[in-house]
Amino acid sequence: MTMLLGTFALAISVLAVPAVAGAVPTGSVDSSNRVIFKSGPLTGVFEGNVPHITFYATNEVGRTTYQLNFRALIEFSTSSGESTYESPTMLARADFDSATWTASNFYPVRDKTTGTTIGMGFNFTLNSPMQIVQQTPPPQSLKPGDVVLVVKAYNNTRTITANGQSVTINNAEIKIDFVLKNWPFASLNDKLALQVNMHSDYNHFDLDQGTGTTTVDATNDEGAGVMEHPYREASGVEQNVRYASGPVTSSMNIGFFHFVNTATLTSASGTTQSVLVVASYKSEKDGPETFLKLYLVYPYFASGSTLVHDPSFGLQGGLPTLYIIAGGAGIAGLAAVLVIRHRHLQVQRFPKSN
Repeated sequence: MTMLLGTFALAISVLAVPAVAGAVPTGSVDSSNRVIFKSGPLTGVFEGNVPHITFYATNEVGRTTYQLNFRALIEFSTSSGESTYESPTMLARADFDSATWTASNFYPVRDKTTGTTIGMGFNFTLNSPMQIVQQTPPPQSLKPGDVVLVVKAYNNTRTITANGQSVTINNAEIKIDFVLKNWPFASLNDKLALQVNMHSDYNHFDLDQGTGTTTVDATNDEGAGVMEHPYREASGVEQNVRYASGPVTSSMNIGFFHFVNTATLTSASGTTQSVLVVASYKSEKDGPETFLKLYLVYPYFASGSTLVHDPSFGLQGGLPTLYIIAGGAGIAGLAAVLVIRHRHLQVQRFPKSN
C-alpha cells in the first residue's frame, strides 16, 4: 500500500509541472477592454483601465486564481535611518487607480542578436495625469507616459539579462518591465516605494528570505499599529514570493511573484548604473479585502532619469492534496478489501477423524 501511495503521489507531482514546449504566447482584448495574455499554461488578465492582474492555470479544473495589483508609488523619508518602507515615513503618494491606463497593440519580441521572433509583448501605459498627494503642498502630478509596464512572454523557457544579471523566464511566466520616467522628489535623501498588492483564494503566502521561508497569513489584517516588516533578501538574483496552496486543494499549480534585487537607472545623458532594490511587506486591508502588501524600494534619482525594474509572475508545480487524500483513501479501501478477501479464501484444515 505504501508503494501504491508513493507511486500515486509521484504521478500527481509530475502532472503538476506546468511545462508546454514551444507554446507561442497569444493575446486578445475582450468586450470589457481587458487584455487576455496567455503564455504556455498561464493566462494573465489585465484590467482595461488600471494595472490590476488576475492570473491562473488556463486548463486546470478546480484552479486557484491569483491577484497582483500594481497599486501606488510612495515617497518616504530616510531621515531616521530606514532603508525599507515604513508607513509613518510616507511623504507623498500617487495612487495608480486614480488615473487611466491604456494598453498598446501586441508586438513581436525579437532576439537582439538574430532578429528572430522569440515572444510577444504589449505596453500598459499611464494615459492621464496622476496626482501626487503630498503632506506638504502644493500637489504635483505625473504626466501621461511617465509610468509604463512593458509586458512580455516568451515562446520557450529563456535566459535573459536583467540589469547585467542572468534571469530565467519559463513558458508559464510573464515578465514585466516597470518603467518610471519621472518623480519629483522633495529631498535627495528620500526613497520611493512601489506598492504591489497580492491576494488569492487561500490568501496565504510563503516568502523565501535569506533567513528561511516566512509564511504570511494575509487573511489577518495586521492593522495600522503594526509596522511593515523588512524583507530579508535571499542570496540569489531573483527574490521569490509564492502564493501558498490550501491544506486541501485540487490545484496542481502554485502562483508566484519574482523581483530582481537590482534595477537600472539611466540618466538624461544616457549613463546607466545599477541600484539596489530592497523590500518590506505587511498583511493589511485595502478597501474591503485584505492583501499581502509588498513594497519594492528604489533610491532617489535625478530629474530626467529613467528607472527600470524587472518583476515577473507565473506558475510553478504544486501538490494537489485533495487528489492525494482521495487516492490514498481509495488505495486504503482497496487494501482493506484485499485483506478481507484473503482471509475468506484461506483453507481451513481440520484433524482427521478415526
